[in-house]
This record gives sequence, C-alpha cells and structure tokens, in this order.
Amino acid sequence: MKKDAEISIIIPTFDDVDLLRVVLEALNTQILKPNEIVVIDSSSNNKIKSLIHDELADSSLNIVYRNAEGLGPNEAKNLGATKATFGLIGFLDTKTIPADNWLKVYSDMLIQQGGGVIFGKTRYLASSDFQKLLRDSTYGNTGHETAPGSLLQKNIFFEAGQILTIARSGIDIEWRDRLKAKGFSWSSPEDTYLTYNDLPNNLILTLKKFFFYQMYGAMVNIQNTVKEVYLGLLLILSAIIIPQWNGIVGWDQSPLYLPYITRVYLITLVIIFLSSLIINKGFLRNLKSSLVTNIMKAIILVLLFIVFFRWNDVVANWVEESIWYIPNITKIYVISLIMTSVFYRGIYFPLKNEVGVKSLFPIRWLAVGILGVLLDLAKAPGYLLGSIMLPFIKNRYR
Repeated sequence: MKKDAEISIIIPTFDDVDLLRVVLEALNTQILKPNEIVVIDSSSNNKIKSLIHDELADSSLNIVYRNAEGLGPNEAKNLGATKATFGLIGFLDTKTIPADNWLKVYSDMLIQQGGGVIFGKTRYLASSDFQKLLRDSTYGNTGHETAPGSLLQKNIFFEAGQILTIARSGIDIEWRDRLKAKGFSWSSPEDTYLTYNDLPNNLILTLKKFFFYQMYGAMVNIQNTVKEVYLGLLLILSAIIIPQWNGIVGWDQSPLYLPYITRVYLITLVIIFLSSLIINKGFLRNLKSSLVTNIMKAIILVLLFIVFFRWNDVVANWVEESIWYIPNITKIYVISLIMTSVFYRGIYFPLKNEVGVKSLFPIRWLAVGILGVLLDLAKAPGYLLGSIMLPFIKNRYR
C-alpha cells in the first residue's frame, strides 16, 4: 500500500444536521485530514444540504453531497463506497466522534500492516444516571470493535461483498466477521479513538431498541452462542409457565382454560424444529444458518427442564420421606436462575468491561444487574421472532 494513499470518508445521515455538524468539525481538526468526505443524505428535507452548500461552503473540507431520500443506513454506506474517489475509505456515522489523531493513527497502522482493514475501536459515553446504568450493564468503560471508524482499502470492500441490507441492526458485526473470514489483513487498535454519545435515556426506549436489535441480529449469521442462550432462556421461561397455565387461570372454570396444553406445547416445539429443518436443508440448504442447531439444542434443554420440573412427581412419587424428594425444587431452581443472572450481569460482566469497583458497590451493582437481566429478557423474544422470520426472507446474503 502506498504511503501517500488518499482517503475518502463516508457518512450516512438522516435528519440529524446538528450531529453531522459535530462530526464534520471533528474531521476538520484531524491531524491527517481526509481528502474527501462523502455525505449520503437520506433525509426528506434540505437541512443537511443547506449545511453543506451554504454554512460550510467556505470550509477547507472537500465535502461531496449526495441526496438519497428514503435510503436505509446500510444502503447509504454502500452507495457512499461507490461514490468514493480515493483508494482508502473510512466509515463514520453521525453519533460516532473521532479523536483528532484517528485518521493519522489508522493510516499509519494500515501502512505498517501492508493494507487491508483497521476496524473502529469505540467507547460509549453516558451523561444521565440511566445512561450510566445502561453503559455499565452493557458496554462498560472499555473500547469495543465497531464498523464505524473503520479504515480500509476500497477494493477490499467490494471484493468482500458490500454491507448487507436485510436489516438495520447486527449487520455491522456480520460485515466485520465476513472480512475476517475471507482472509484479508485486519487489526483493531489497542487504544480507543472514537466515542459514541447517543445511548437511550429511558427504559422503554432501551428495551424496544434491544428487542429489535436482537430480532434483526437473528436474521444474519452472528453471535450464535448468544442466540442459543437467549432462545434457551425464552423456552425455559415458557416451560415454566405453559405446563402450569391451567392451574394459573383456574382450570376448566376459566374461559382461558386450554385442554392438553402441555402436549400441544411439546408437539409445537417438534413441529417448529421439523419445519426449520425442512426449510433450511431444503429451500435454504446452500446458506449457512445456525437456526436448526439452535432450536434442537433449545428443545433438548426444555425437555431436560421439564424432567427437572417434574422431579418430585416422576422420581420421588411425592413421597416426602424419600431420599429423592427435594422440597420446593422448582422455586429453588427459578430463584437460583434469577439470582445467578443478576450477579453475573451486575458484578462479573461490568468488572470484565472495566467498570470500577467503587461505582458498583455497595448497592449499585443490584440496579445494574436487574437492568442487564431485563435487557436479556427483551432480547429473547426478539431473537425468537427473528429466527422464525429468517427462512422467509429472500436473498439475505446478496
């Protein structure tokens, strides 16, 4: 790779003129300035166009404006790459702010690496109390590898295949994984050179965001271990509630009474598995998918849980004097599961992500853990819905 390679920065934007102004100011203060900034504007108004053509008309930055009303963010990134003039392209968004030495450090790393791609390294900022709880229960104080902030050779972007447009969330992870899998040279800096400053600021909005993120993420081949965990947790929860449903609603005296509900539930699980097997091994046999494996593991997990749930009935015959009888076994199991999850999300996970001990103890870890568990519960149905939708989405890897 040439040492004097020129750089195009691609920024998709949608109705966020004030945020775009901040990003452009950050680019104007770069030690190594980009040769070109391609702004792909999906807005339905002219505010961003006016910012670039009027307010920044005399700017030293070379800003290329392209109107793309109604275009999604991933489509906008792909369009920006086709419009980029120079051999190196970098991706930013209007919520990710680069440090002044971002391009200089990344360009030097790319030269030393001999080309390829340097992925973004982003730290998430928080200002309100809720945002701090959210950050501590998710990203922590450490930097995370991201697509925004990445710098790479333009030819590699097209050789690897452009960014998928199947969904708005989870696609960045798939894109990074695909570049790595294709054998291109890549690295991510140890230090953080980008900050993200737009975390949600209330619980409802956050749960909604995580639900949709996991739903879209289920449609692409990413985070398969996490998907298995969420699907398993959701099915365990259903296995707790569904066999007890008629007892909860009042048996056949209630209009909500459902005869043979446990049998129907188990038959439904088998049907889902078989349907997924037929679809994935038939219609989608040439596409990589972990859906069948995930569902099979989840079904096995649920069947094992039902055995555990009915332990005293099946094994001990409800004989309290039996050595096999375990009082309150279901309650013990559920409480243990909940407490383990809260401890993990409130202590281990934040400490792993460099959240300070003083900020967690003596009591704040509990709030962090409860929020983390709520986020996990919001993700689980999102993943299940995304997995069900997946086989019916066409051309998902084009």
